[in-house]
Amino acid sequence: MKNKTAYLFLLSIVFCQLLSSCYTPRYAYSPSAHNVPVLTKKGDSKLAFNYSVNFADNRVKENVSTKGKARGYDVQAAYAFTNHWAIQVNYFNRKERNAGDFDSNVLDSTVINYKRNLTEIGTGYFKTLNDNKKAAVQIFAGIGFGNFSFTDNGKDQSNVYRNRYHTMNITKIFIQPALMIRGKKSFAASLSSRFSTIYFKNITTDYSATELDNYKLDSLSYRPRFFWEPSIVNTFGFKKLPGVQLEFQTGMSVLMSRLFVDYRAFNFSAALLLDLPKLFTLNKHSSKN
Repeated sequence: MKNKTAYLFLLSIVFCQLLSSCYTPRYAYSPSAHNVPVLTKKGDSKLAFNYSVNFADNRVKENVSTKGKARGYDVQAAYAFTNHWAIQVNYFNRKERNAGDFDSNVLDSTVINYKRNLTEIGTGYFKTLNDNKKAAVQIFAGIGFGNFSFTDNGKDQSNVYRNRYHTMNITKIFIQPALMIRGKKSFAASLSSRFSTIYFKNITTDYSATELDNYKLDSLSYRPRFFWEPSIVNTFGFKKLPGVQLEFQTGMSVLMSRLFVDYRAFNFSAALLLDLPKLFTLNKHSSKN
């Protein structure tokens, strides 16, 4: 019985290593909020301030302050310069943290802190599908440039303390089709399906070649990674404040490439939206009255 237990224990360790589940992931990618403006005609606009969060491990291990976090903000703008064409600009910023297993010297014991920023610009086509403009489709495409970096502080598998860093430039090419349905009382629901191609360039790090291989970071610059990122976006307006809206969205990211990379798979955002032309119009009417 003891031999059988020992055998199962060793087998579980081997299996764990094969699945790469006994190491702390180094997240190379984290998804942004979708910019899905409610556009129906020339002059419609959007200025949004999103607070965004992701799943994070918040366990405290061996009284070490290793609280996980994955949060930040997305600033988004869009403007329809014709009745069918629009531009958008987005800025993505995240601060994240995840930690390894401090309960065992055998496993990876570390704290990893991330900084991410990305600026995107795109153009798109939109069209209403019926006379009352309650349904519309849009498709945006664009490019983004930024930088993702993280620091790695902790113990290696030999129980030796060490510090590491990893930084890289990001180029993102995306195409984002969406279907929008407008309801009564200034409500709109959108289903967005973004396809992103991520290039990891100009990587600098002091990880060893073995560490890069162990943490699935050695092949980042070989080929771009492809992600499918669907999202559900709900927008709520106010009759007395036609230029102000609230937006809530839930999105996920799915790796479509054969080459593996650790990445965060979800994004949740709450936003305050402003349509500045409508606000200015409202202020003019208020001043006249």
